[in-house]
Amino acid sequence: MTLVSKYARTSKPGNKRPVFVEGARTAFVKSFSAFEECDTLELYSRNVTGLIQKSGINPEDLDEITCGVVAPQTKNGNVARDAIINLGLPSHIHGYSLNRACTSSMQTIADAARSIMAGHSQAIIAGGVECLSDAPIVYSKEARRFLVKLNKAKSPAQRIALLSEFSAGAWVPKPPSVSEPLTGLTMGEHSEIMAKKNNISREEQDKFAVRSHLRAAAAQEAGIFAEEIIPVWAPPKYQACVDKDNIIRGDTTIDALAKIRPAFDKKYGTITAGNASALTDGSAACLIADEAFARSAGLKTKALIRDVVFVGVDPHDQLLIGPAIAIPHLLRRNGLEIKDIDLFEIHEAFAAQVLSCLKSMDSAEYCQKYLGLTKAFGAIPEDKLNVNGGALAIGHPFGATGARLAMTLANSLVRKDKNLGVIAICAAGGMAGAMLLERI
Repeated sequence: MTLVSKYARTSKPGNKRPVFVEGARTAFVKSFSAFEECDTLELYSRNVTGLIQKSGINPEDLDEITCGVVAPQTKNGNVARDAIINLGLPSHIHGYSLNRACTSSMQTIADAARSIMAGHSQAIIAGGVECLSDAPIVYSKEARRFLVKLNKAKSPAQRIALLSEFSAGAWVPKPPSVSEPLTGLTMGEHSEIMAKKNNISREEQDKFAVRSHLRAAAAQEAGIFAEEIIPVWAPPKYQACVDKDNIIRGDTTIDALAKIRPAFDKKYGTITAGNASALTDGSAACLIADEAFARSAGLKTKALIRDVVFVGVDPHDQLLIGPAIAIPHLLRRNGLEIKDIDLFEIHEAFAAQVLSCLKSMDSAEYCQKYLGLTKAFGAIPEDKLNVNGGALAIGHPFGATGARLAMTLANSLVRKDKNLGVIAICAAGGMAGAMLLERI
């Protein structure tokens, strides 16, 4: 009877309006540091537990838990469902994981909102995780085929015979690639192209990076990030409590960044480790619910998810320019302009990428060519953009960034008593997304 009752439960009354209830994340830390001994399942499980406790949601009321994760996991192919089982949550909760590059957890939130709008769900935990310290190492196809044949061999003689096919060179491990499969270039190399094409100087990039660090340091000092972070006792000894982002540098200066050598184009490049986001481990998740259900369940709500758009651009042109398309597209179809938006959170993969997007939206030529406008869409005021810093300072766990931006924006709208906010993220493959939140 207990098993039947879980599936026969009656959903509470809903109004099909998807709302952001609460968000939680782990600290974002540089890869191979505090979370070096963790894996994605452990980080996401801790995150989900913390969010359930923080939000006050009854796990029996959850329909689904979803997770974005970009680096392929050999141990846990479906991190979301594995986390449900790992935590002993009600077995009726469905779980799936996806890879949509850097927009992965924006996609899980969008999926949750759409499911609620369709009346199919009442409460979903949507988020993402990345543990690049535990990225899988790949061997060549030749080595993999040898192992398959060895496993199929039925006798010692057959196994010995296979040694004639053994090639030592095939067993040289291949490190995880960050290059685009369609272009052969890394994200950094694509950003160098964008910097040159849009005349973004090294000084502009370093200035933007310093601003990100100083704003993030101020937010950290004020306890703003502490409102988001779930403390994690890190393995293997579980003696150190990780409760603070460790990439933020409040003492950085333009002079200090100017001394760093270019990372991709060694001779003429402008992108360095100082004005690019670092490899990061971390997890972030949000509770998305039907507004009427949330009220009936006694849950406090922060923002309405009004709209989400995803776009693609030519990866051979400007791979990470997508936000310059997605933001105008999102606002125009909602009858809004830049002046109507109180806060913007634009993902900072590279300073050059953000600056290129900002410059393109304020370019009449670009907007006419790609948006069909007769004038520039407009400039985003500096005091509305990434007011608590961004990924250049906080870090960028690929699968988790979208959920981190959603909770940061929702919390900022409430804290600052603002009305509308926009998130925008660029992604590999020439993809991008934008989301519109309205404070409740």
